[in-house]
Amino acid sequence: MSLQCSRVRAIPAALALVSASLLVAAPGAMAQTRAAIVQSVDEPARNPYQEVQFNVTCRGTTVCNYTFATVPAGKRLVVTNIAGYLDTSGGGLPNCFLSSGFGGSAHVSLPFSGVRGATTAVGGRIILNQGVTAYFGPGEPVTAFCQPSIGETVSGGALLMLSGHYVTLP
Repeated sequence: MSLQCSRVRAIPAALALVSASLLVAAPGAMAQTRAAIVQSVDEPARNPYQEVQFNVTCRGTTVCNYTFATVPAGKRLVVTNIAGYLDTSGGGLPNCFLSSGFGGSAHVSLPFSGVRGATTAVGGRIILNQGVTAYFGPGEPVTAFCQPSIGETVSGGALLMLSGHYVTLP
């Protein structure tokens, strides 16, 4: 009987000890369960970018230039697609480049091309649509140019659209 009595007395003592240890550990445990604030700065949908330039001033010339907006401070521009069209007098494929200027004569150019579309009254329409990955830093000018094949000129419209997203810099 004394053995049973000591067991009965030991249970409340053990429960009291467990309760006391939980109360001491509770503030630390609660502090760890708070949610952290997280921002995905590289998520493309967060800061979408799209810009279109239509150039009719290059009609009759051998080169068509496009000037896009300068990348804003605190941002990096990631261009992921180039699309548009260029009308050329003979329907030959042009040489096109997306360029990044670092100041002065320093620049990087990314070539892109197109496919022959329909023949029109002004020549051949070249359809441009190419996936790319090009990075432009804050303050960088974004330019592009297309040069028809040798002996040809830009004969009609010229449209170029860049799309991608901005990344916020730390």
